[in-house]
Amino acid sequence: MGKDTLTLSNITNDLKSIAFFNFSNMADWRFAYIVPITLLALLIGFLLKNIWLGFLIFLFAVYHIVRFVMEYKNHRARKQALNSRLERGEISISIEKLSHITEEMIYEPYTSFTGRGRSAKQVTFYHFHSGVSWRVPSGKIHYEWSKDYHMSSKGLENISISGNDFFYISLQGYHDVVYVYPCNCFVLDNDLISKNVE
Repeated sequence: MGKDTLTLSNITNDLKSIAFFNFSNMADWRFAYIVPITLLALLIGFLLKNIWLGFLIFLFAVYHIVRFVMEYKNHRARKQALNSRLERGEISISIEKLSHITEEMIYEPYTSFTGRGRSAKQVTFYHFHSGVSWRVPSGKIHYEWSKDYHMSSKGLENISISGNDFFYISLQGYHDVVYVYPCNCFVLDNDLISKNVE
C-alpha cells in the first residue's frame, strides 16, 4: 500500500469530526438520563395519577435538558472558533517522534443530582520525544476519508511503534484539538509542505 496524501481539507474534516465526536458523546450521556427520567415521570403522572410526584421527577430531566442546551451553546462557540482559526490558517504541523504509548486511568469531574464528583476513565496517550502528548479520542474511527488507512484507535495503536515519526497537528491558541498522522501512512500535500513544517 502506498501513502495517502494529507491535505488541509482532510485535516480540517478530521478536526471538525473530533469536535463533533466529543459533543456527540456528551449528548448521548445526557439523553441516557433525560429519556428514562421523562418516561418515569410520565408513567407516575398518568398511570399512577400522581401528577405532583411525576412533576418533581420530571424536574431531574429538566436539569439535564438545561445542561444539554448550555453544553450545546459551548459546542457551537468552540465550533465557530475552530472554523475561524482554520479559515485564518492558524494550523501548526510538526513532525514528532513517538516515544511511547500509555494507558492511564484518569478521573474527570462531572456534575450529578447529588453534587460534583469524579468519574474514572481508561484513556490512551501517545507521548512524543519533544514532550508533547496526544490523548486518543476513545471509540473514534480515525482518518475516515482515507481509502486505505481508516482505522479504529486499536488499529492505530497496532501500527504505532516507538521511534516512528508522526505529523502532529495543532491549532494556535486552541490546545484541546490536536491530531496525529503516522508518517509511514501519510505524506503532506504540496500546499502543506509550503507551510512551516518543523
